Amino acid sequence: MERISVNIFGDSYPLRVESREATEQAAREVEEIMQQFAGTAPDLEVKRFAVLAAIHFAEKKNELLQELETIERKVSRLNGTLDRTLG
Repeated sequence: MERISVNIFGDSYPLRVESREATEQAAREVEEIMQQFAGTAPDLEVKRFAVLAAIHFAEKKNELLQELETIERKVSRLNGTLDRTLG
């Protein structure tokens, strides 16, 4: 594990990470979405931006999981069709 520090919304966070590049990219994405929220509602406190960012990323994760499930079902059906065709 590697120790790094990322800066998000003006605060520094020391972290122990497996992948510096992945964590730095994630921090940039969190910073970006928090800045977007700050641009639309500048009077909110930072904690609210963080919660909104967390909800945003949880929604994206759930969308990707649903897409993955759909793809897995399609692959399973295709494998079944292939088995019946070749078997």
